[in-house]
Amino acid sequence: MLKKERKVESGERFRWFLIEILVVFAAIILIVTVFLDFVILGRSRSALQQTSSELIAANSRQLELNINSYLERVETISTLLFSDESIYLYDATDPGIEEYNKVKNEETINNRIVDIGLMENYSDFGIIYSDDHHVGWISHGTEDLFPEGGIYEAFSKYIVNEKKNDGWCFGIGGNTDRMFYVKRLNPNAILVASTYTRELLSVFIYPEQLEGMTVRLVDAEDGIIFSSNFEEEIGKKIPFEIAGQLKNDLGTSRSVITRDYIINSNLCSNSWRVICSIPTKIILNENIKLRLFTLRASGIMAILFALLGLVMIRRLSRPMDGMVSSLQERAEVDRLSGVMNKATFEEEVTERLTDSSKNRILAFVMLDMDNFKQVNDKLGHAYGDQVIIRVGELLRSMYEDDTRIGRLGGDEFALFTEFTDLKYDDAERSVKEQMKKVMNAFAGEFHKEREQCDVSLSAGVYLTDKEKPDFNELYQKADKALYNSKNTGKSRFTFYDELQGGLS
Repeated sequence: MLKKERKVESGERFRWFLIEILVVFAAIILIVTVFLDFVILGRSRSALQQTSSELIAANSRQLELNINSYLERVETISTLLFSDESIYLYDATDPGIEEYNKVKNEETINNRIVDIGLMENYSDFGIIYSDDHHVGWISHGTEDLFPEGGIYEAFSKYIVNEKKNDGWCFGIGGNTDRMFYVKRLNPNAILVASTYTRELLSVFIYPEQLEGMTVRLVDAEDGIIFSSNFEEEIGKKIPFEIAGQLKNDLGTSRSVITRDYIINSNLCSNSWRVICSIPTKIILNENIKLRLFTLRASGIMAILFALLGLVMIRRLSRPMDGMVSSLQERAEVDRLSGVMNKATFEEEVTERLTDSSKNRILAFVMLDMDNFKQVNDKLGHAYGDQVIIRVGELLRSMYEDDTRIGRLGGDEFALFTEFTDLKYDDAERSVKEQMKKVMNAFAGEFHKEREQCDVSLSAGVYLTDKEKPDFNELYQKADKALYNSKNTGKSRFTFYDELQGGLS
């Protein structure tokens, strides 16, 4: 019922959103086209240059905002690690930490990193400690930049923002296909996140009226991080004819009109600059074409857009329910394994736990693949992803719809089942039989991977008839049973004994 209400509400919001888009864009088209008509028909060559300069400045400002938004998103996502002291205060170099606590702490940190970065297209997203040990994912490409070590020291030098204790860098070790964000978590730990510079293609969008304009993102040393027209420029210095006009530019924004170029520069939040430039001759050569085109097209465009928008809204409204349902499902399902993602799984289980209207026995199972890291190391991450997909398919094929299946992160899965009108011993027997089937099915499905990488499946089970247990209690006790399975030979399942407060 809750899902259905969410889908109906989402559908209504989407319909209103379409109508608002139509109204806003129709108004924008009317305003822009009328403005262009006035400028193009009533201004001289000098006025046209000035108008073009203003248009470039507005676009440059928007690009600056886009870049700032892009940078802020990366920085904001990184600050999520500060929601838990056990993550940002953890120091892997502390010799006083016991091995068990170290393993569990880093497992928790790694899972949190995976949860945070799962939907982002990072090439690196991990925590590096002062001894160069790291948790999370640090790509081989980044590690290869430091064949003799020193990755922590190298990145620490770029933490130049004393207020936020962070910094951005580009061109590390001659690498020009990635840009890095570095943030200090504690005196011996820094977060390193990187994205490919080609991701900026989605940010550098500019009007068709400025076709021929070149947009560049440059660092504080005038090194080109991104260029919209000349990929071979990346990593080099900005051309002299552009840099020479901006050599005394110390402000946040500046526009320059010369005989050959119209240039605009905007300062981003991390001291990088967006520089837009267009040859003056392109602007002037388009003058006559634009005068004729805008006169004929200005009124027609607004009318056609309004009519086309009405038709599109009418057509989009018909498949609305199906589309909203599909989007809702994609938001709730782990995109790799096909089972529920962590957030949805916890929400679904918590919702079921609040229902105490019937006598029932609850079973919470934690599943974790043994030696899964060897799959990624020996067979590659793409193969590892396929293994996760196959595990999801295997679990879905073995359980009915009333069993909730979720992927909590990495190679860790969880199951939740309710037994009604059944005695505790019978429920326990049923779970044991089902777990044996899962273990056997897993062994059969992944016999090849077991031979190559010693892959197996371990599980921890918590069975309870409590009236209202919470999700964390189920999770922690099943996880403790799982840990026992993995430390007593692996490839087995263990029950948490409620009476003895231990394992059986």
